[in-house]
Amino acid sequence: MLVRRGIAAVTVAVTVAVVAAVGAVALGGGTALADTPTPDHANSAICTQRIPAVLARIDKLTARVNGDASVKGSTAWLRAKANEARAAGYTALADLLTARADSRPGRLDELTKLRSDVQHVKETDCAA
Repeated sequence: MLVRRGIAAVTVAVTVAVVAAVGAVALGGGTALADTPTPDHANSAICTQRIPAVLARIDKLTARVNGDASVKGSTAWLRAKANEARAAGYTALADLLTARADSRPGRLDELTKLRSDVQHVKETDCAA
């Protein structure tokens, strides 16, 4: 559950960052091309604080999911706990943990997509 909530929070953060960046670009769209736009402080805060924080959070979640059996919440950790539960006779818990571990590759795909989207926003809207 922790990783799912983390990915949902990252999704919300990325959505907010992208919407704010697009909104800032849309609001500045009325100026002529020859005009130099004044710096937008909200866009600056997004570029200097929010985007790096989102990227760090995505990296942290990716490292957790890809961790070994000693990293709580990793795929290997879930599989180890499922094996322990199955050996102790808790088949329902073992099945739940196995299903959760099996869904992790899809979560990694989502994180990879989010990372590329945030990187794109950073490169296009935050370029100096």
